[in-house]
Amino acid sequence: MSKKYFLTFATNFKNENSYLKEWLDYHLSVGVEHFYLYDQDGGEEAREILRPYEEKGQVTRHLWTHWDGTKYDGPTKFYQRNKNHMGFAHAAKNYRKDYQWVMKIDVDEFLFPLNEATNLTDWLKTVDAEKIKGVKVPRINFGNNGHEQTPDMPVLRAYTRREELYSDHKDLANGDFLSNNRFAFSAHWWHYKAHKFGKMLTDHAAIGWRINHYYIKSFEEYLHRQNVSRGRPEGEEGFKEKNQRCNEVEDVSMVRLLDQLAK
Repeated sequence: MSKKYFLTFATNFKNENSYLKEWLDYHLSVGVEHFYLYDQDGGEEAREILRPYEEKGQVTRHLWTHWDGTKYDGPTKFYQRNKNHMGFAHAAKNYRKDYQWVMKIDVDEFLFPLNEATNLTDWLKTVDAEKIKGVKVPRINFGNNGHEQTPDMPVLRAYTRREELYSDHKDLANGDFLSNNRFAFSAHWWHYKAHKFGKMLTDHAAIGWRINHYYIKSFEEYLHRQNVSRGRPEGEEGFKEKNQRCNEVEDVSMVRLLDQLAK
């Protein structure tokens, strides 16, 4: 069955207007076709940034502020249904017939093609969509690169130091296998249909992507990060605790990719 889109994203965002255009333009340049965006910001600035992408049919934006002030609002907690999870569930229930693949991903996360590829679909087209229901894409955290204040340069060029080893993952899901995800209380994994058997790809060596997670950014940006969760402690001590291990390795592979794309 032919799909409207091959590779799509489902994303919640709030107070991230400074990063939206870079995030969208990069992912369009490496093969993402469509973005289902759940706008928790609700402001005019975000609407204006997204307007040209909506007009081109690249973005479907849902105003997602109607949960503000309810029990579904606030920091993400373990196994708590909140407005973020409800956004992902909406993307699964309403759009799964339109896409072959969908990724839960945030605006501080960038999919990076491995093995000198310059397009995400190069590897994804090798995955058997008849048999594979999802892929656990490894994620690696990047630190502040010594930046105390927000640098006057793109995120992807400003932050080139990261932790040594993968520390987490996120699921890329096959739309043919997705359930409606009402009870998928996670920003990392999807729920799949119980009656439709498929395999998960979990071997990092066999997966042609990784997620670059620009987790820390500058000290200034860390302090202003919204929706602080249990995994992101607040204040200067929290910053030092998390940032220390995220600057272990110098990695300019993303910069090299940007240079290739610019040619």
